[in-house]
Amino acid sequence: MASSVLVFGSSQVTGVINEILPSISSIKSCFCNKKIPKTCKLKENKYNGEFITSKTINIKKRESGLKNFHELGLHYLPSDWINFIQVPNSKWSSEFLLLKNSSNHWNVSHISNNTFFENKHGLLTKRSFYGILSRHYSTTSKAIHNVSKRYKSTNRLSKNQILFLEYLANQQPSNANAQAEYLKAVVNEDPEYVIKRIASNNFATNEDVKAIHIKALILTDQLSPEELKRKLSNNAINNSTGVEQNPMHVVVVDDKKNTYKKYKSMYNMFMFAMTLSLMYLIFTRFIKMPSLFNSKEFLPDLSEKTVKFEDVEGCDEAKEELEEVVEFLKNPEKFQKLGAKLPGGVLLIGPPGTGKTLLARAIAGEADVPFFFASGSEFDEMFVGVGAARIRKLFASAKEHAPSIIFMDELDAIGGKRNANDSQPYSRMTLNQLLVELDGFTQNEGVIVIGATNFPEILDKALTRPGRFDSKVHVAMPDVRGRKNILQLYLKKVPCAKDIDAEVLARGSPGFSGADLNNLVNQAALRAAAQGCEEITMEHIEWAKDKIMMGPERRSAVIAEKNRNLVAYHEGGHAIVALFTPDAEPVHKATVMPRGSALGYVMQLPEKDDLSWTKKQLLAKIDVCMGGRVAEEIIFGEDAITTGASSDMQQATRIARAMVTQYGMSEKIGTVLIDEEQEKLSPELQSLIESEVKRLIQESYNRAKNILTKYAKEHKRLAEGLLKYETLNAEEINLIIKGKPIQGK
Repeated sequence: MASSVLVFGSSQVTGVINEILPSISSIKSCFCNKKIPKTCKLKENKYNGEFITSKTINIKKRESGLKNFHELGLHYLPSDWINFIQVPNSKWSSEFLLLKNSSNHWNVSHISNNTFFENKHGLLTKRSFYGILSRHYSTTSKAIHNVSKRYKSTNRLSKNQILFLEYLANQQPSNANAQAEYLKAVVNEDPEYVIKRIASNNFATNEDVKAIHIKALILTDQLSPEELKRKLSNNAINNSTGVEQNPMHVVVVDDKKNTYKKYKSMYNMFMFAMTLSLMYLIFTRFIKMPSLFNSKEFLPDLSEKTVKFEDVEGCDEAKEELEEVVEFLKNPEKFQKLGAKLPGGVLLIGPPGTGKTLLARAIAGEADVPFFFASGSEFDEMFVGVGAARIRKLFASAKEHAPSIIFMDELDAIGGKRNANDSQPYSRMTLNQLLVELDGFTQNEGVIVIGATNFPEILDKALTRPGRFDSKVHVAMPDVRGRKNILQLYLKKVPCAKDIDAEVLARGSPGFSGADLNNLVNQAALRAAAQGCEEITMEHIEWAKDKIMMGPERRSAVIAEKNRNLVAYHEGGHAIVALFTPDAEPVHKATVMPRGSALGYVMQLPEKDDLSWTKKQLLAKIDVCMGGRVAEEIIFGEDAITTGASSDMQQATRIARAMVTQYGMSEKIGTVLIDEEQEKLSPELQSLIESEVKRLIQESYNRAKNILTKYAKEHKRLAEGLLKYETLNAEEINLIIKGKPIQGK
C-alpha cells in the first residue's frame, strides 16, 4: 500500500502558527511571569517565605523541546519554528513538577478517562488546579466558597487546595476574604510566613485577618496571653463609644432568660443536696456506715442487777463454779492476800436456751456491778477496722466502770479458728484485738469477761489458752429434777390451779431447755387468757406442750368416719401394748386429734431420764411400735392395712439395727461394733445383719399380736373412748379400759 505524505508549505505553516501563537503567549504570560509563593511542605523541605518564579526553581527538564510540543500535539512543526515559539515546560508550572510522584513509574490513571491521554504519554497523574479552576469554578468567590466548605467537612486541606487558595489570594490582593481563607489554611503550618505576609501591607485585611495575625503571634511566642488580654481590654476601653463608621457592639440582657437560668441553677443545687442526703441515709441506716453520728456506744445495763442466782434453776453445777467469780468481785482483797488470781475469762459452753446469758446476769446481780452485754455479730461490719474499734471501746468503757462484767454472747461469731491461708486476713482484725484486750489488762482492774458459745470446738486456740478464756463452765440441758425446778420457778410468777403437777410435766418434757419451759408456761397463760379463765390449769399446760411438740390442732381437717375409726384402733393398739408390756414406759396420754403431720399419737413418760437402756427396754420399744400395725391387721384384716405405720416401722428398724450392729445384742453377730458403712462389709455379713434385724422385728410383731388378741375387749373400749373424747390422759385410759365412766368430761 502506498503511503501518502502531507507536505506543508511555508504559507500554510505560517497560518497555523499565527492561529496558535496568541494562546501560547497568554499561557506563557500567565504561568511563567507570575510570582507564586510556595507554602506547602514538599517531601522533606519547608517553604522559607521567599517569592520565586518558575525560572528560579531547579526543575528537571524534558529530553527535548519536541517532547513538549508532542504533548500539545504540535510535534510535526519544524525545529526552528519550535525554538522560535519557546513553549514553556509541560504544565507550565514548576509547582506541579515538584508535586509529581516520581516513584509511580507506571503512570496509572486514578482520576478519570479524561486524563488517560496524559498518563499514556508520560505526564503527571495528578490534576492541575488550573484545570479544575477552568472546568469547575466560574467565579473566584464560588471557588473560595467550595474550597472552604470542603475544608470544614474534612478539617484538613490538601496541598493542591492550599496552592489554589494561594493563587486566588495573589490574584486578588484587595479581597480580604480571599486573604483570610488562605492565611487560615497556612497559619498552623507556617505562622512566621503569615506574620511576614501581613507585615508587607500588600494585601487587604479585615477582622478575620487580624485574628489570624494574633494567632500567628501567639504560635511564635511573640505575644503572650496576658498581653493579648491587656490589648483587648484597652481596645474595649478606647472603643467604648461608637460612631456611624464604627458602631459599638451592645449586648442587651434578657431578664426572663436570666430568671430562668437562676431558677435552673437553684433546682440543680436542690437536686444535688437531695442526692447527697439520700446517699447519706443509705450508708448510715441500711449499710450501717461507721461515722461519728451512728457509732455504737457501750453503756452498762444497770437494770439487770435485780437478777440473782435464785432466779436461775436447772444448772446447779454451773452456779457453784461461778460463785468464785462473784466472791472475787465482792471481796477482791481476800484473793490478793494469798496471791490468787481469778481466771481472766470465763467461757460458758452449752446448747441454746440452757441459761448462759441468765447466769452472766445473775453474776452481775449478785456482785452488784455494772453489766456490759455485747453479741459477737455486733462487731462484724462491712468496713475494715470497725470491729476492732468497737472491741477497744467496749473494754475502755468497762474499765471506766470497774469493777464490771463484760458478757459476750455468740463468741464463735468473731472467735473462729484462723489459718495461714486465709484469703481475707483483715477479717481477723476483730479477733486479734480481742486477744490483745484479754491479755492486756491485769486481774486487779476488776473486769471479768464472760463468753458464751454453742460451738466451743471451732474457737481459736489462742482464745481459749490459759490467761484468757481458761475457765470453761458447761451448762447442760436440765434433767427431770432441773426441769421440775424450772417449772416451779416460772409457775410461781403466774396464777395456777392446784391440779398442776410439776413433776408430771417434767417427766413429759424430756429434752426441754429452760427457754422451752418458759415458753411452755407462757403459751399456757395465753391459752387461759383466751378462754377467759382466771388461772392456768393442767389442761392448759398439756395443750401448750402438745402444741410445742406436735404442732397446733387441726380441728378444721375433714376426716372420714372410716379413717377416724382406723386411727382410733391404731393408737389404741400402741397404748394397749405399752400398758401390758412389763418393761415399756408408762403411757401418759393418747389422742386422735390431728396435730402437725400426725393424725394421732400416744405419749409415754419415763420415770426418770434414762442414760442407757437394757435389752428388755429396747425390745419393749419395738413391741409398742408394732402395736399399731398389728391392730390394723386384727381389726380390719390383712388387706386393709394402711401406710400410717410407716414411721413406726422406721423407728422399730432403727432400734433393731442398733441392737445388732452397735450394742452387741445379737447372738449370731456377737459383741462387736460393725462399721455403719455397709459397702465395706462382706455380702455374708450384710445378709446376716439383715436376717437378725428381721428376726427381732418379727418377734416383736408376734408378741404385740398376742397382747392385742388377749386384751381385745380393752382394745375396743379404748378405741371407742378415743372416738368419743378425742384425748385421754393416763388416769382416764385406765378408767376406760376397765369399763368405768369418766367423771366431769
